[in-house]
Amino acid sequence: MSKAQGQFTIIDYNDALTLTGYIGSNHAKTQMYNPDNGSYNPDWSSTNLVLTPSLYVIGTTTDQITSSAVTSVKWYIGSSTTAITTSGSYALSGTKSHILTVKGNVMAGLTGIDYRCVITYKDASTGLSITHPLTISFSRVVNGGGIVDLLVTTPNGNVFKNTEVATLTAKAELWRGSSVDTTNVTYKWAIMDSTVTSSSSTGYDASFGVGWKKLSDTAGMYTGTTTATITIYAAAVDSYAVFKCIAVDSDSASNTYNSKFTDVATFIDNSDPIQVVITSTGGDVFKNGQGSTTLTAVVYQAGAEIDADGKGTYTWTKYNKDGAVDTSWGTSGTKTGKTLSVSTSDVTTKATFMVVVTL
Repeated sequence: MSKAQGQFTIIDYNDALTLTGYIGSNHAKTQMYNPDNGSYNPDWSSTNLVLTPSLYVIGTTTDQITSSAVTSVKWYIGSSTTAITTSGSYALSGTKSHILTVKGNVMAGLTGIDYRCVITYKDASTGLSITHPLTISFSRVVNGGGIVDLLVTTPNGNVFKNTEVATLTAKAELWRGSSVDTTNVTYKWAIMDSTVTSSSSTGYDASFGVGWKKLSDTAGMYTGTTTATITIYAAAVDSYAVFKCIAVDSDSASNTYNSKFTDVATFIDNSDPIQVVITSTGGDVFKNGQGSTTLTAVVYQAGAEIDADGKGTYTWTKYNKDGAVDTSWGTSGTKTGKTLSVSTSDVTTKATFMVVVTL
């Protein structure tokens, strides 16, 4: 669902611009561990892991991460609320302290680790500060008795663009050596959600922990939430979303470490923002108590009108000359429809008509 608003002769830019980005890594996202000699490949202590975020304004190709518009860059481990600082196994560098260097094999004893980069960008046109999170995940695989690893891929890509893509999928495969294990393997999925702060939060699941909301099949949002392949609908991704899969192999249930595996998939909404322009058949001035006009809300995306038939929901509100909402106008202070008829009875000295469009 998309929503935008506009007022007569003015495009409402109150909706903040849309950002996207990614985290670049100088190493693969899987680290192999050999328990026979305690070695890692790659060995992050000798060849450090370097993570570099990039940030883009939708519709542009210039990386904003070192620009003056970026006012803050902070790194976190998983769902932790304590920012990483330069100490121990970590170092921050770059003009915004935005580059994270991992100097040790921090996944010792872990199946994986997530790094979250939170970027604050100030929109010069509105003065609003926009917080944009990025996530990258790494897994540790023990090389013994056959390599076992869960790999989550996005077979049809991971970018939603306007109305061009209705759904995308994420596919989880539990690899044992050179083949996919499908015997006695169960799956569940979660979405990164900062509102899940404790075990009492809605959607909390102990397997995922805080910061993740366990999913169940929801029409128009996601289906296949307990299968190897989850279907993601465009409505489920607002700018950026991270989905995590947990696969449990009951063949290895006696060994928790070897039976539970995780990996993530990231989806991005690169849709151009919608804008509303209001046209008037009778101009914007009534004289001597005479005049009438018809206002029409025209919705654009990427320079093209997208709702000429008026199938969306259009809700109009009237503000009087003092800038207050006229609650006696229309039905409980609102009227609906793609077009709005306005006469002199609707205008006392001055009136502004605001429309909110939901598609």
